[in-house]
Amino acid sequence: MTLVSNSLLKNTLAIHCYERFVIIKIGIYLVINVYLPCHGSSDRLLLCEELLADIWSWRARYSYCECIFAGDLNTNLDSSDVVALRIHKFMHDCSFLRCDDLSPLQKVDTYYLCQRCTWSAQLH
Repeated sequence: MTLVSNSLLKNTLAIHCYERFVIIKIGIYLVINVYLPCHGSSDRLLLCEELLADIWSWRARYSYCECIFAGDLNTNLDSSDVVALRIHKFMHDCSFLRCDDLSPLQKVDTYYLCQRCTWSAQLH
């Protein structure tokens, strides 16, 4: 689900809604909100590759739009995890930039998964 401000509704078009991603167009912007499978999901890499391929096809149809790709990627993009590497390739192929890399000194953990664990996450 993606929420849109009432003030933008007249310029908003729902392009595609799927179980794991939503694409909307707001003016000249294509907004892609994704929820990728987490570690431990069966066929995680295959599912992510299929989702990214589907998203790529929608991106190609609206290539004239500026694009914002965001959501819960369920991986540490700074790791060598196979899904993280696949996302990096996708981002490179789409000419996307990571916002957190624009100000690397500002990278901070946004939440901890549990107090007993050392896991944390960053906004990307």
